[in-house]
Amino acid sequence: MTDNKRQGLSEGTLHEQLTDSSKSAFARYQDLALGSGSLWYLIKYELIMLFSSWVPGALGLVLRKFLYPRILKSVGRNVVFGQGVTIRHGNKIVIDDGVIIDDGAVLDAKGGANTGIQIGSNTIVSRNVVLSCKNGNISIGAGCTIGISTLVHAMEGSDVVMGDEVLIGAFSYFIGSGPYITNSLSLPFKKQGMRPLGGIQIASNVWFGSHVQVLDGVSIGTGSIIGASTVVNKNVADYDVVAGVPMRLLKNRQAG
Repeated sequence: MTDNKRQGLSEGTLHEQLTDSSKSAFARYQDLALGSGSLWYLIKYELIMLFSSWVPGALGLVLRKFLYPRILKSVGRNVVFGQGVTIRHGNKIVIDDGVIIDDGAVLDAKGGANTGIQIGSNTIVSRNVVLSCKNGNISIGAGCTIGISTLVHAMEGSDVVMGDEVLIGAFSYFIGSGPYITNSLSLPFKKQGMRPLGGIQIASNVWFGSHVQVLDGVSIGTGSIIGASTVVNKNVADYDVVAGVPMRLLKNRQAG
């Protein structure tokens, strides 16, 4: 089987699993939300989300602090879960000590064989951030700040990995998924699948301005600065300051 066919099959398989008409709506919901066929996990998940996800104020914080660890793989100490946080495939989500998950965030570790989402200690996942896996993995280091309404997406073969102390401005996009294969004129793009380009690797102490887009297949070096609204489509070296569309080098911080 060629690489294109194999990758196309991977993309199609997940979609077909979630839309398989031979399965009941109940079974497809379990595939989408839980990643588990366990009836006990389903009951636990439904009750916890029903009685705690929407509760406002300090009572809601206390309920979620006590209950959410029961539907996640691992949760450290002093983790704060805001109101309306969405959890998908929680048995593949690891959260370290001191993390804040703000209101409306989405933690979606969906996939058949991936390891899911890991969030390092003292990281802040701001309001309405979406961490979305599609058979890929997302790893966020310690002390990071993920700005409001940012999207981090990882498909199979295109993991997104961030180091420590990364700062991300609002409305940014980290797209760990390559372009669709377009060789066939008769097959829909979805059925041809996507061509992973190796994912996104971000070193420690990187500052991203708002509305940045980081494309699949790039690495971003230590201490670099990415200006607002930049489209990052190639590697960024340590301590480089870059900006613009197309992205251009403004200076290197080590050079002064």
